[in-house]
Amino acid sequence: MKQMAENSDITDGNITFDLNLLKVFDQLFSELNVTRAAERLGVTQSAVSASLKKLRILYDDPLFERTQRGVKPTAKAILLRPKIEEALLAIHGTFNSQETSDAPGKLREVVKVGLSDDFELSFGAALIKAQVAKLPNVRIVFRQTNSSVVEQALLEREIDLALTSSGTTDSRIKKTVLGQSGYLCIWEGSNWPYTDAITREEYISRPHLLVSHSGLTGVVDEVLAEKGLKRNIIAATSHFSVVPMHLHDTGTIATIPAHAAQAFHRIFGTCVSPCPFPFPKTSIELSWRYDVIRKPSIAKLRELIATTVVAELKGAVLH
Repeated sequence: MKQMAENSDITDGNITFDLNLLKVFDQLFSELNVTRAAERLGVTQSAVSASLKKLRILYDDPLFERTQRGVKPTAKAILLRPKIEEALLAIHGTFNSQETSDAPGKLREVVKVGLSDDFELSFGAALIKAQVAKLPNVRIVFRQTNSSVVEQALLEREIDLALTSSGTTDSRIKKTVLGQSGYLCIWEGSNWPYTDAITREEYISRPHLLVSHSGLTGVVDEVLAEKGLKRNIIAATSHFSVVPMHLHDTGTIATIPAHAAQAFHRIFGTCVSPCPFPFPKTSIELSWRYDVIRKPSIAKLRELIATTVVAELKGAVLH
């Protein structure tokens, strides 16, 4: 880079240096993939490629070379990374709270959050409200994941943050427990009047909708089996989001995590009751790759998710 021109652009020959080029470099270095960098920046792949072409001319180096799985940085790019990262942090520190995402030419940062649909339906709206109010320059993207695949998704940079019940053991991934959630019984009241608490006899005799990844058995069935009991499962689904529709006018009940049951009660008016048997609680964990928190947008969204989920769990009520 040469010197700052009078129009506040940094120029080098016939190439105008837009400061957004530094963000493109930074995202390419983090993602090592043009497609994922474009998604993170909220622009097209062609826009990222065009920016990379300018960067190569300005720095007189290929910077990123193609591989079978994406791109890899050159020796010069590796040397430039800490300087560019420092420059971006310095620039970010000059922004004030009145800055808006509608500023001409400003790139909206995309942060990808992996979570299962029970967490998305329970906390999604609250997270969007908090993000709009506190981080207007960030676009949050919810991506479906579960405990069996979340670790791979984080390590392969398909997501930046993850909200799950478990699933991470790799030392490159950090996590914090935000709280716990038990289980509640829910049903649609048209075929079965609401009661304050379902009895054990009612629970065993009623037809059940199983919500499970396998569609065959779940934690509830394992607990009941230890007591020599079995529930009457007539249908199963792996998607929490369709539970209210499956309960409607079928006379079935479902046993699901309390945060999801409370969300359905609030939104759809489904009946809820404590379970007549004690089922184990599940932890709600927020996970991330250790290196992504160096990015201010991801670090701030991580804190926002943590405070929002904790507040929603504390504010949840049964009825």
